[in-house]
Amino acid sequence: MQTIDVFSRIAEIPRDEWDRLITKNVFATHGWLQTVERTFIGDIRPFYVLVRENGRTVGSTVCYIFSKTQTVSDLDDYLFGRIKPLALRLGVSFMPAMVCGTLWGYGDHLAVEPEATPEHKQTVMNKLLDMVEGEAKSNGLPINLIEVPEGDLELATVLQKHGYCHSRHVPMTLLDICWSSFKEYEKYLDRISRHARKNVRTQINKNRKSGTTVSVLENVNENAERLHELLTMNYRKYWNLPFCFNKDFFSELKRNLGQNAILHISRKADIVTGVSVELRYNRVSHVPLVGVDHEKCGNDMTYFVLTYYTPIAEAISGGVTRLYLGPGHYLMKMRLGCKTMDLFNWHKSHRPIAHQTARLWFAILSNWNRYKLPRQATTRFPQVMGALKNKSTV
Repeated sequence: MQTIDVFSRIAEIPRDEWDRLITKNVFATHGWLQTVERTFIGDIRPFYVLVRENGRTVGSTVCYIFSKTQTVSDLDDYLFGRIKPLALRLGVSFMPAMVCGTLWGYGDHLAVEPEATPEHKQTVMNKLLDMVEGEAKSNGLPINLIEVPEGDLELATVLQKHGYCHSRHVPMTLLDICWSSFKEYEKYLDRISRHARKNVRTQINKNRKSGTTVSVLENVNENAERLHELLTMNYRKYWNLPFCFNKDFFSELKRNLGQNAILHISRKADIVTGVSVELRYNRVSHVPLVGVDHEKCGNDMTYFVLTYYTPIAEAISGGVTRLYLGPGHYLMKMRLGCKTMDLFNWHKSHRPIAHQTARLWFAILSNWNRYKLPRQATTRFPQVMGALKNKSTV
């Protein structure tokens, strides 16, 4: 017998029952979702859907009813970027909306038990999506799935059959770890560029000689306020918004994710000058948040050491197989051995005119996101779209 249950709080679902279905996305795990519930400052209302067969959980998804505020970036920022003010003046907006899947990370949007057959997996995904679409329709909201990775062709097939339109987002950068030590990784850099290894070593040495030390923070509570301040500085500088989590974020993060949440910090003259947040799950690691006090650091290369070299070294020593390093700075990251992964946004509105308008904008957005990237980050896009079309015809 198959049942579908909806919950308003992740605490109502046992951690083991939920996490058993999550294969790779730490942002879809029980611990992260609980952290979001307790510390996110935006106006979101989560709900969690479980599909059970004979009492056994075989599928799950998290959804957010996302309302517009002035405190956090929203889908209009994400999908319109710098032309958001113009779009709003014209009365065009993607908000409020329902977001299916996590607000961060890549994959596990509609999670199905890993051992399921392809046919059964598609059946469970359809059940989850039918439930989500029913909730969206009853609330009069469009549905969005953001940052769906290129390899999730089974999900793409289901979404296409349900009438979703999609756009290409800017790609993610990642480093596949295949070295036993950081020294081996440095030798590998010689194959990319004759200057890459030298540049890395120069920046690490300059950072060390400036009096900066980098370590893993164990006692979060006494430094939580400073860490929050660093990320607020970063958000204010680049997005003119406050950090999207409240001051309890770091304490909750460590409480809910434990050893899977690693906080790399830099110190100079006994002052915490920077922090990078590394999150791990199933030997996959993400570095989603970085905050650096550039005034106190000066030109000591703390940003590069905290954001790239320290997480890479820790990932190698920790047995991580893949490290995600975020979008942007593509040429620099490629010189560090990174490659790109294409991401897609999917959308469906229950209002035909709104849906066709979104389809038109998504076509423009796909071309723009491809146009503004360096050539090295765009060469794989036709291959991805070809695979997607082939999959949809099966």
